[in-house]
Amino acid sequence: MGGRVAEEARRKGRAVYGRGEQADWGGALRRTVARLREEQRGPEPAPAAAAPPIVPETALDPDLARPPDQDLHRLLDAVPQAAVLAEPVQDAGGNVRDLAVVIVNEAAARHPYHPEEVHGPAEEGHGISLREAYPGLWSAAFADAVTEVLRTGHAAREIPVRWESTGADGVVRLRRERVTTHRLGRRLLLVWTEDRTEEIARAAQRIARVGWAEWSLRDGRLDISPGLAALLGLAPDTPTLPPPQALGRVTETARPALYRALDHLLTTGEDIDVLTEMYGVGRPRRIRLVAEAVRDGDGPIEGLRAVLQDVTELADSQRRLREQEEETERQARRADAEHIVVQRLQDALQPRFATLAGLGVSTAVAYRPAEGGVGGDWFKVRQLPDGRALLAVGDARGHGLDAVALMSMLRHALAGLAFTGALVESLGAWLNRIAYDDGEESTATAIVSRYYPDRHLLRWICAGHPPPVLLREGRATPLAAELGPPLGVLAENTYRAVETYVRPGDTVLLYTDGLVERRDQDIDARVEALCAAVERHAVAGRATGPDLQELVDAVVREMSGPLSEDDATLLAFRFDR
Repeated sequence: MGGRVAEEARRKGRAVYGRGEQADWGGALRRTVARLREEQRGPEPAPAAAAPPIVPETALDPDLARPPDQDLHRLLDAVPQAAVLAEPVQDAGGNVRDLAVVIVNEAAARHPYHPEEVHGPAEEGHGISLREAYPGLWSAAFADAVTEVLRTGHAAREIPVRWESTGADGVVRLRRERVTTHRLGRRLLLVWTEDRTEEIARAAQRIARVGWAEWSLRDGRLDISPGLAALLGLAPDTPTLPPPQALGRVTETARPALYRALDHLLTTGEDIDVLTEMYGVGRPRRIRLVAEAVRDGDGPIEGLRAVLQDVTELADSQRRLREQEEETERQARRADAEHIVVQRLQDALQPRFATLAGLGVSTAVAYRPAEGGVGGDWFKVRQLPDGRALLAVGDARGHGLDAVALMSMLRHALAGLAFTGALVESLGAWLNRIAYDDGEESTATAIVSRYYPDRHLLRWICAGHPPPVLLREGRATPLAAELGPPLGVLAENTYRAVETYVRPGDTVLLYTDGLVERRDQDIDARVEALCAAVERHAVAGRATGPDLQELVDAVVREMSGPLSEDDATLLAFRFDR
């Protein structure tokens, strides 16, 4: 039977491995594909590429040609990540030269980027050639890695791989992912690392108004991201754009400079960073374009890769900021009232303090400016569409307009990122990257938290910032923090969240270091002094019912010296139910 099935497979041009009479995975795979097609109901897929060649079953270890264990198949179906169990095809030297699919779990079958050969049914007892089903995946590094796994039994984690995937629209896209490989007996288990990078990237492009493009000189194709399509006023699912049409979006006055920059990049291979102007939605948009040459090692330039950001609002803000600076300077010269002007600027930059009464939370804020300067204190409080609340406070490094620009950027970035519903750990990591990319001087500390009213839970991360204080039944204590590094110090930071369950009547206070730091005093002693001040003023107000605003105002007055070197912010949140 195996010979007849193999001969039939050869006649149909299919790439198969193994023995026909001993397989039991074809039916499960066919059912998975049928369910996938029923769920998707998308456009008809493009015609399949030529099937990979048949590898003789003599190339496989006879001991491996046995029916896959049904329990193992069901176990792999329970794995949420895409997983493929495969038999190694080895050469005389023991090196793995290919893999034959034995089991494909349901997650892989549902994944739209895995090739149709892996999704589709195969003749019983025959496995698809992984090397041919994933064009470009089989590199020397990947072959060495799986050979080492088979030899030693030690897993190879998150091997970077890439392959060409043909979508339902017929467009070939380059996929970049990571695969972890384990040895199971004499078979290999490949698990695709679950990754939300693409989803996060789409959200980041939308929030930050950023897009990317990759231009291949070999075939003249210009691939664009959904973010760039949106910037240009195109449908978000536009995958490609003719280069002349893309360049036609550049305004006439901006074309000469952009053409010169592109010519320089393609001639020398040096990166470019230019400010240009393009037609998009509404008026022409100011676009920052950063591009690099694409080449294979030291080979010739094969194209370019670019990131484009809509900086129209930033340019407008910078223009308005320049105008405001000029006006401030004129007022200072006329009236010798620089302090009044700076104070006016500080007041304008403070955000509106949102109410959380709908969540059963009373709020109050007190702010004390620094003497003679603009500090970097910032906070963000708002109810989110999912019924939760964002509570955050931070302090940007330094004083003056640089600190104002950084704290404004972080506050607005956090406001947008919070709408993704991401955990506070992810929000902290994203804010860290934003600060790091802004330059060496762009560092800040922060407490970022989400309140879950249905669970009475406050989840928060600490990025080099003083810990919150919990006032419960008249006793104020600092919460134990999972201290992480300040924002912007390192390119990649991870933060661990602390979970604090609150009770009705509890008050949580967030503050900046300007409230507790003094050059001549220990910081721990100052935090203890803050807790003592909170307790005193909370007790003093009990006779008439403590007013939260009166509490924060009194605490800030007590903790402030005659000449405060830094600005200070104190936020209070009382959980009334």
